[in-house]
Amino acid sequence: MQSISEIRIEEVKDYENNEFYYYIYCVKDTGEIITVGKSKTKPQCYKQVAIYH
Repeated sequence: MQSISEIRIEEVKDYENNEFYYYIYCVKDTGEIITVGKSKTKPQCYKQVAIYH
């Protein structure tokens, strides 16, 4: 089973092309990158813990 080792949000300020956005992606333990997408608005980060009995 492969695992996601990181979730990243990068703020991109491309002054040459006048583009400003947030790039969201995940990194697997194998090094593979999974692109989630781009956003013009700053994403909010939340952590939720689920406990099952």
